[in-house]
Amino acid sequence: MLDSIVHEYDKSLFWNEYSTFYTGNYDLRIIVEALKLQGYAVRIIDSTESFNTINFDDYFGLLLNIPVERPFFDRLPIVRSLTKPGRHWLTIKRINGEQYYNFDSKFSQPQLIGNQTNLIEYLNTLDRTQTHVFLVNEEALIDKFEQT
Repeated sequence: MLDSIVHEYDKSLFWNEYSTFYTGNYDLRIIVEALKLQGYAVRIIDSTESFNTINFDDYFGLLLNIPVERPFFDRLPIVRSLTKPGRHWLTIKRINGEQYYNFDSKFSQPQLIGNQTNLIEYLNTLDRTQTHVFLVNEEALIDKFEQT
């Protein structure tokens, strides 16, 4: 689905500004469009906004874009010129009422974070200057975005 959205934005087969060839590093615009097609809306949590003021239980989930260390070969100038900076998308979602899980594709299975207090503690460990955190909610509940 994401590749077809990329193709709508840019018809080139290999190099474009919306994704890195075969790495899954998609531009935010592509991810937002895919979520919109599924009936969801996205709101960024400003880096100055306190996680403690957000009731995460009111939202479908979170989307995070985090920096990642590049493998050695990816640091070579020729390779680096062909790829985007090391970034990675992951999602966090509440399952079965109280528990939040990290659905990072780098894990073999979802990792338990815990309750909302544990989630806030986890989010507070992230480098807010390097990590982008987004709230995801159903478009029908978009008014909740205005309340936070």
